[in-house]
Amino acid sequence: MKGYIAISIVALLALGAYIVFRPGTSPPPPPIYTIGIVVRGASYTPGVEGFKQKMKELGYEEGKSVRYDITFEDEREALPGVMRRLVASGVDLIHTYSTPATVVAYDATKTIPIVFGSMGDPVASKTIQSLQSSGTNVTGVSSLSSPLAAKRLEFLIEAAPRIKKVAIPFTPDDIPGRSSYEAASDAAAKLGVELVVYPISKQRPADQTAAAIRAKDVDGIVISSDSAVWAALDAYVAQAIAEKLPFAVFDKDMVVHGGLLGYGPDYFVSGQQSAVLADKILKGQRPTDLPIEVPQRLILAVNLKTARVIGLQLPDEFLRRADIVIAE
Repeated sequence: MKGYIAISIVALLALGAYIVFRPGTSPPPPPIYTIGIVVRGASYTPGVEGFKQKMKELGYEEGKSVRYDITFEDEREALPGVMRRLVASGVDLIHTYSTPATVVAYDATKTIPIVFGSMGDPVASKTIQSLQSSGTNVTGVSSLSSPLAAKRLEFLIEAAPRIKKVAIPFTPDDIPGRSSYEAASDAAAKLGVELVVYPISKQRPADQTAAAIRAKDVDGIVISSDSAVWAALDAYVAQAIAEKLPFAVFDKDMVVHGGLLGYGPDYFVSGQQSAVLADKILKGQRPTDLPIEVPQRLILAVNLKTARVIGLQLPDEFLRRADIVIAE
């Protein structure tokens, strides 16, 4: 009797296995991941495009194996609400652009993986413990805002050697802005130029600070990585052109919108780098085990139209070094 029962059980198991795995049945569908993408600043649009393209190359078909919940939000005060919505919806990963977006994402969740595509100083922003191992649910691609602020000042002096006093607007309690100022200050001492600080505050917002920068006081402007400055970029561009001041901005997109010169990450490439990190996380790796990366490509962009408007003749050697020259 026992032998009969044992044979029956084996037969039933075999039948069940046949039913589940019989020829012609479809395997279970692959998981569909939801990725929340939060962008603060239109300059980062190429990053989102690079991220999505690389994810597709890695096998994530939009609508089939991945869904994107994308939010462009320039207002800092609105970011917490955006992050709360993403966390409540149960996204599998959050992809951010800008320091404020990343900090707010980290404040909103300590469990959902966060991959940033651009962030000035993640250690100083207290979202990670070190560049080698975050110790948190955060990893990503740094924008190198501090060292690049020094390099932008160097390029500005190279483009307009007569410069002796340079305006730098930033918010004292903005971490990327202060880091940019400190790096630029060190570079200014080596270059023999004076930095003139134009502090931004609630009493004196960024657009008012822009209007205070005059040619009688300074010879040029270098834009910091301060998010408030970015938000008021049009005001700084307009003031620099009105005062005929050479000025250095953060990236190519800002140069397209009127900046004289810019030096910063190629966000499309940074987005691709971020996608590789996201893929590793979705396949089981922890963000803390993925070191922070630096941009694989930096771009020096120059706007010749702006140079003509402010009456600046750019040296030929400087133009030869540019990756992108905007003539019209």
